[in-house]
Amino acid sequence: MKRPHRIVTEASQTYSFTRRAIALGGAQAAVGAVLAGRMAWLSIAENQHYELLSESNRVNLTMIPPRRGWIIDRNGVPIANNRTDFRVDIIPERATNAEHTTELLGQLLNLNDIDINDLKGKLEAAGPRGFQPVEVASGLDWDRFAAVSVRLPDLPGVVPQRGYTRFYPTGPSVGHLIGYVGAATKEEYDKEKNPLLVTPGFKLGKDGLEKDFEQELRGVPGARRVEVTASGRIVR
Repeated sequence: MKRPHRIVTEASQTYSFTRRAIALGGAQAAVGAVLAGRMAWLSIAENQHYELLSESNRVNLTMIPPRRGWIIDRNGVPIANNRTDFRVDIIPERATNAEHTTELLGQLLNLNDIDINDLKGKLEAAGPRGFQPVEVASGLDWDRFAAVSVRLPDLPGVVPQRGYTRFYPTGPSVGHLIGYVGAATKEEYDKEKNPLLVTPGFKLGKDGLEKDFEQELRGVPGARRVEVTASGRIVR
């Protein structure tokens, strides 16, 4: 038995089109609401997070260790002061080609194979997103420091800088009283949780007066704020 033929009228077509239009409009409105909600979430709730990410891509903040205070005798003669020191660090997250950078630094600074392998191990431990500077070499003479400075365009992530090291004019004559300084150990960092302690080149008192007056001699760190391009080149 044949099924009766359905008669399509203008009214039924209009009704069918209206239903489909309402369904399609509702779906579009739902998608629009989801997109608007997501945009609102990103721009309001996540605003600070993405603002910090954007700022970190544009601005580089580098901690500057304080210059350690002098120790003088009652006549004002220094028995522990500081002298200029040239050093080279590398920031892992800015090193686009760590292998090439370490090899070139080895040539410019006359590093031996042990020093180069040690540097590669430090960079691997820091990871590609490491933001803390890794020490390459310190106590450099002016010629080697200048050799790295003029090749900075070929060394992304490398930061040559001038610092200060502890100097004792009287030598070991009063060493038992003055003491000495050294890099912070893991236990000392765990005790203070101060990022200054893991800054390359920073030394703290280990014995004698250097240790007893550590907080007074340490000083307060500063910071340097520079604008950089996406490749890490300093703009201003």
